[in-house]
Amino acid sequence: MIYEKKPLSPVNFLKGLAIGMANIIPGVSGGTIAVITGIYDELIDAFGNFFGRPPGWRRNLLFLVPVVGGILAGSVLFARLLGLLLDSAPGPTTFGFIGLILGSAPAMVRRAGVSSLRPLSGLLFCAGLAVVLWMGLAPRPEAAEAVTAIDPATAAILFGAAFVASIAMLIPGVSGSFLLLLMGMYGTLREGFSSLNIPVILIFALGTGTGVVLVSKLIAALLAKFHEETYWVIIGLVLGSAVALFPGLGSGFMILADLGGFLIGVAASLLLGTDAREWVVKRRENR
Repeated sequence: MIYEKKPLSPVNFLKGLAIGMANIIPGVSGGTIAVITGIYDELIDAFGNFFGRPPGWRRNLLFLVPVVGGILAGSVLFARLLGLLLDSAPGPTTFGFIGLILGSAPAMVRRAGVSSLRPLSGLLFCAGLAVVLWMGLAPRPEAAEAVTAIDPATAAILFGAAFVASIAMLIPGVSGSFLLLLMGMYGTLREGFSSLNIPVILIFALGTGTGVVLVSKLIAALLAKFHEETYWVIIGLVLGSAVALFPGLGSGFMILADLGGFLIGVAASLLLGTDAREWVVKRRENR
C-alpha cells in the first residue's frame, strides 16, 4: 500500500501536538491519538520503510519532521496545563479523553476498510480489548530499586526493557510504564533521566530506537498483508483504553461536568479525525 505522506505539513504538526499531549496523560498512549487522527498508518510506514520503497527516505524524513516536532512541542508546552487540569478537574479531563477515543470509533472502522463482520474480526477485536483491559485494570507491581551502576548484565536487561517499551510508542493503548514495571526497570529509568545518568539514557535510547525500527517494520508488514485483520486488533486496543480510563461517575454537578468533558472529547475527535479532513476537501471541490 502506498501512502501519501505530505512533506512538512502544518496539519501533521498539529497532529503531533495532540500525540505529544497524550503521552502526558496516564493511561493514554500516543499511538491511540495517532490512530484517531488518521496518521497511524503513515507513521508506521515511514518508520518501517524509511530507506525502503519510493518515495524514499527524503520524503519520509520530510513527513516525520513536523510530526516528531509536534510530539516534542506538545509534550513540553502542554505538560503543565494538562497537569493542572488533571489536578483541578480530573473527572471532566479524563472523560474528555474517553470521548475523544469513543468518538473516533466510526472513522477507525471506515479506515480499516471493513468489508464484512466475521467471527475472526470479533476475536481479533476482543484480543486487543483484553490486552488493554489487563494493563489498565491489573494491580501495578511495586517499582524495583533503581540501579545506578551499569555492568554488562544490567546494560543488556536495560536494552531489552527499552526495546519492549518501544512497543508502547507504536501499539495503541499499550502502557510503556506498565511494561517497564513488569521488567523491573521503571525505577532505574526514572532515576536515570532525573539525575541525567548518561549511560542509562544512551542505552535506553539505543534500545528504543532499535525497537521502533524493527517493530514498525513488523506492523507495516501486517498492515500491508492483513490490513483489515490488523485494524480490528488496533480498534480493540484503542477502545479498550477508554474502558480502562473510566474513573467512575461523579455526583450532582460533577455529572454534568463529566458529560461536558465527554462531549468536548467527541467534538475534538471529529476535528482531529479523517472525517473533518474529508468534509473540508469535499467543500472545496464543490465550490
